Amino acid sequence: MEPFFVAFFVCLILTPSVIRFATRKRLFDIPDERKIHSEEIPRLGGTAIISALFISILLTSGPDTLIELRYFLAGLLMLFFVGLWDDMQTVSPLIKLLGESVPVLLITYFNRIPLNELFPQYEWIIGFEWPVTIFMSFWIVNAFNLIDGINGLAGSIGVLALLGIGYFGNPVMYQLSYSFAGALLAFLFFNFVKPRIFMGDCGSLPIGYTLAFGMSHLSFSTLGEGIILEPIIVLALMIVPLFDMLRVFVIRIFYGKNPFQGDRNHLHHLLLETGMSHVGATLSLIALSLFSAAMVLLFSNVEASGFILYSLTFLGLLLPSFIFTLALWTRVYRVRKTSKPT
Repeated sequence: MEPFFVAFFVCLILTPSVIRFATRKRLFDIPDERKIHSEEIPRLGGTAIISALFISILLTSGPDTLIELRYFLAGLLMLFFVGLWDDMQTVSPLIKLLGESVPVLLITYFNRIPLNELFPQYEWIIGFEWPVTIFMSFWIVNAFNLIDGINGLAGSIGVLALLGIGYFGNPVMYQLSYSFAGALLAFLFFNFVKPRIFMGDCGSLPIGYTLAFGMSHLSFSTLGEGIILEPIIVLALMIVPLFDMLRVFVIRIFYGKNPFQGDRNHLHHLLLETGMSHVGATLSLIALSLFSAAMVLLFSNVEASGFILYSLTFLGLLLPSFIFTLALWTRVYRVRKTSKPT
């Protein structure tokens, strides 16, 4: 746990200094029609998080770990500056995606998702792991960027998923994931209940990037009737941003809108619309993540084999989010109906 605590205390010390600097330079997140806060709040919290992460890795890792992480850390630093640029001035979604491309290609080149190990019963086209890893990486990176809309949500879900990867991963992933989780947990002291700072894109993009790297780096050992459980559990821990991004993109495309055009249709926006507080909404979505992971574990223990076992496990992964969203939309519909002028 040394990487965790080093990053925790470094971030705890650095964040107040970042708050003072951002306030003095007036680097605020300005409220507008899409924002749900009404006050000017400093951003750039990601600078403290990523600084704590690098300091922890440098202080607690041996030469072999640093060598193995060198390409990832280079990509992380690039993505951090892409996010910082977007925090300092508005960047178009296309430019942002282009800025994400080099870091994503870096982790794809050195750590592709091993489909032959994950699903050994199928014959995969040679090289097919390339587009799968690129797609998953872009999805995870942008999902955590989009979910960062209310106090503590991206940080809390990030801590859960990082701890999961650290638990299932090898010693290198343990160092990386626990360092990042410690930094995020310290940041939540300043962001959760009464936010004094936001992490910004320079914090949310690196969270998704680290999780994408971790997913392609997990040890794919098997449990039960040959089912590979580790990556599915980690997917369950971050199902909220992944499911929510897919949902809002489908809705926007259905109505002929740009899928990257922001709106207030995310799950956390809908929870707030029902009258729930920021803390309540975040805790509800954390509970959904944990419940999804529990369902995966439950369904994977059913006495079945092959296709049935995989189907049940993925049902446990997706079913809670579908039921939660359906119940939430029903509640939102009632709220909107009663609030309409007669």
